[in-house]
Amino acid sequence: MKQVFVILKKELKDTLRDKRTLGFMILMPMVLMPAIIIGMFKFTEYQMQKSKEKVVKVALKNQEAAPEIAAMIQSQEKVEVVGGVTDLGQAIKDQQIDAALIFPLDFQMKLAQEQPIEIEILRHSLNDSSGNAIAKISQVTTLFNTQVLQSRFSAESVDPKILSGVSLKIEDVATGQEVGGFGLGFILPLFIVMWAIVGGQYTAIDASAGEKERKTLESLLLTPVKRLHLVVGKFLAVAVVALTSVVISLCSLYVAVRYSGLDSLMQGETQTAGIESLGIDFTLEPKVIGLMFVVSILLVLMFSAVLLSISIFAKSYKEAQSLIGPAYLVVILPISLLNSIPNFEASLAIFAIPAVNAAVLFKELLMGNFNSSHIWLTIISLIIFAAVSIVIATRIYSKESVLFRS
Repeated sequence: MKQVFVILKKELKDTLRDKRTLGFMILMPMVLMPAIIIGMFKFTEYQMQKSKEKVVKVALKNQEAAPEIAAMIQSQEKVEVVGGVTDLGQAIKDQQIDAALIFPLDFQMKLAQEQPIEIEILRHSLNDSSGNAIAKISQVTTLFNTQVLQSRFSAESVDPKILSGVSLKIEDVATGQEVGGFGLGFILPLFIVMWAIVGGQYTAIDASAGEKERKTLESLLLTPVKRLHLVVGKFLAVAVVALTSVVISLCSLYVAVRYSGLDSLMQGETQTAGIESLGIDFTLEPKVIGLMFVVSILLVLMFSAVLLSISIFAKSYKEAQSLIGPAYLVVILPISLLNSIPNFEASLAIFAIPAVNAAVLFKELLMGNFNSSHIWLTIISLIIFAAVSIVIATRIYSKESVLFRS
């Protein structure tokens, strides 16, 4: 075991000397994750505020037929009524206006005869401002309808409450922790898997293809160190660096959420963007943290062996990077796809697929769902794949044709 620790110490020392590897190990997970998380919510807040403040442009056709509702639209805040527009559809496509209303010429007659009235609205579904305009117009029509109904009921001496039949009282049974876990579940699992790969990627390349390129692998193999101890030492170095990256990324995320005001934003304590209080709780139970850490270790062990196996096939640092790229996509793309499926319910077989099972399990744990069969199948699957990956890496390092491929 002494030889293993000697190799481990050597590889870690080389890693700490390499500024590029050190950056991916510490700086990137420390800065990138908080920047993306905070940036995403701040951008959403900015867009919501910008959307509220933006003035929407509306054109009214035949407004003389409906002077009351036209006046109500003109009196709305952040609404500008544009006149002189002839081709309404083209004006909306050219974004000269955001929406257009076409009132029927017999508006007043139908209103007096208490007949249904249909107002035509033109919009552009790909224009966000058009959607905002429709929302403001809907508010006006709702208010106008209320006034009309009250006038008619008053004329007939009928209580307006006669229209009140069944009302709905909606109560959300989801806890704040479940809602917070659901939000984190879209990003956190993907980041853990990502840093389990990226965190140790450059150490794995440097410990294999880098050794080849520097012509130091031959001298290392000539030492009395056993081939198995050599592989285990390099493997542990990659695993330590990758696990460090995962831990740093998670700690930096916690600090960002806890002390940057992001938790206040999510809980509605800042109302600048009109965000309602959602009662979101980002607190994680110790059991959740412990299980996620155990699974993260197994992920790191598996990916470290895989990265080491792939990298040793390369003749140079650059070639190793090109080989790892596709392998990285094979892992990340399925996880991203599953994250994008609404209300996805994972079958038991999903938890036997390495990496994907970890991401799905993390999402369940964050939402407070502790399914023992899912947990154990994920852990057993990752242990098996990690062990197989380590065995394969050891076999590869025992083949001279691979080590000295030219």
